[in-house]
Amino acid sequence: MTVFAKFIRSIKEHKDLIRYLTFFDLKSNVARTYMGFLWWIIDPILYMMIYYLLVVVILGRGGPHYLVILFTGLIPLKFTTACLVDSTSSIVGKASIIKQIYVPKIVFILVRLCVNSIKFLLSSIVLMLFLVVYGIDFEWTYLLYPLIAVIHAIILLPLMILFAHVGVYLRDIKNLMQYIARVLLYVSPVLFTISDVPKRLIALFYLNPFTTVIESYRNILLHHSQPLWLLLGGLIVISFILLYFALKILFKYENEYAKVI
Repeated sequence: MTVFAKFIRSIKEHKDLIRYLTFFDLKSNVARTYMGFLWWIIDPILYMMIYYLLVVVILGRGGPHYLVILFTGLIPLKFTTACLVDSTSSIVGKASIIKQIYVPKIVFILVRLCVNSIKFLLSSIVLMLFLVVYGIDFEWTYLLYPLIAVIHAIILLPLMILFAHVGVYLRDIKNLMQYIARVLLYVSPVLFTISDVPKRLIALFYLNPFTTVIESYRNILLHHSQPLWLLLGGLIVISFILLYFALKILFKYENEYAKVI
């Protein structure tokens, strides 16, 4: 059986478990706070206000439309960092289940992707409402938003699998990921646009795949233009190649995880 066939079979056979664990995790997150799911809406707004205060009010930079530039970058970045950080403990965090019964470990990684995707959906609704209030006209390019989001998730999945695997053997990886998440903020066009980058450095910024993703979101939302289709297509190809090797590693070692955990 090929790696991708095993991947698809694991999803089909455990789709109910994936759905159950996803909503269980969401309910658990809500139950632990007084404001519940409202935090998923308030959180990106608070982030936007903090960076707006820092860049515009304190440093006096950014320009008149900086709020929308900032918000359209922060929402995708938060989805990215949440998935990557959560992936490091996605297998280790389910040790009690793993030690009792066999479950394909890809299930736990997909659960983290699904949980963060739902949070991203709610944040995206807030983003759309914000753009309407700000006076950005709704155009047909907005309809491409779900497609960019799916491509975004495809890019994240192989990275999540690799970090989940490493997280089994190196517990400190989650702490390290917190710093990597901060680095992503500065090497991705979140606090700025790619047009603000000196021309000699633009190619370096595009080595970061999330530069293409964030700029594609901004194109369809703010400029009413096409996403960066050619670069996105290249990222999809690379992601599927990486996904093949990530799944191969996961399936090879998943029976050993219970011994390590």
